[in-house]
Amino acid sequence: MRIDSKTAAARLLEMDDITLLCHRDPDGDTYGSASALFDALSAMGKRVNIRCPDLFPANLAYLHREMPRFETKHFVAIDMAASSMLGDPKETRPAVELNIDHHPTNPLFAKETFLCGYAAAGEAVYEVIREMGAPVSPFCATALFTALSSDTGGFRYANTTTQTLRYAADLMELGADTETIRVQLFESKSRGRIAVEAEALSHVRYYAGGRIAVIAVTTEMVGRAGVDESELEGLASKPLTIIGVDIGITLKERADGSVRVSMRSNDQADVSAVCRRFEGGGHVRAAGCRIWKPLAEAEATLVNACLEELS
Repeated sequence: MRIDSKTAAARLLEMDDITLLCHRDPDGDTYGSASALFDALSAMGKRVNIRCPDLFPANLAYLHREMPRFETKHFVAIDMAASSMLGDPKETRPAVELNIDHHPTNPLFAKETFLCGYAAAGEAVYEVIREMGAPVSPFCATALFTALSSDTGGFRYANTTTQTLRYAADLMELGADTETIRVQLFESKSRGRIAVEAEALSHVRYYAGGRIAVIAVTTEMVGRAGVDESELEGLASKPLTIIGVDIGITLKERADGSVRVSMRSNDQADVSAVCRRFEGGGHVRAAGCRIWKPLAEAEATLVNACLEELS
């Protein structure tokens, strides 16, 4: 069932012993939003922690906080487009009571969902925090600004709205550390990350007369460069920067036998429609999924689906 920010705030005020769930392959929006809500709820005297099925990106270490241990009574998902993003097998996934999200493909898997059409889930979380009457500390502001910056590419993407910018201005006034965010999110890469990016981009494959571009990151490449996969956040935007490309696909081979898929598009294609075929989802111009096939088969499957979308 869909609810508004006021109802979401009321639900959180009724809860205690809360675990905030970030989606698998976490980015700045899910982790920044969860970190902000963790800070706000903790300030109100509630026991709360954050859980994610994968490691958090190293460049978001400035948001790390010590998490208390307790027996969870309530699960709240943050920026969760589908239950598959919880990362657990279907039979062991926790029952999510509340989901705060902004993906139009969300099937409303949680008991209640505050689903908005905002650029970032962080905007929705900011509204919920204000509805709760919780204090917004400089750390909370920094976490929220991270969420907004992450999902808008530093406020460069077309999803950026006047509301996004107004909220960003609010957070700056509340003490957001924008310098740390700028450096860590957009201007710091390890040598290993540079090596992986260079190798992946040197083997771009084109389809449909250049309208589809695919790059792949193998486990061998990651191991050779000595990087953690969390360092590769942001690589997904690279194929679409090539002139003439309408759909950019970034494939990341995983040790568990799956392939993580990140897709980006311009106004010629809806990549969320493609990803929904594989239990994924997202936005019209930015979506993702996971395919349990060898890398070459996953690429062929996705390209065929994109060819249908373009036609």
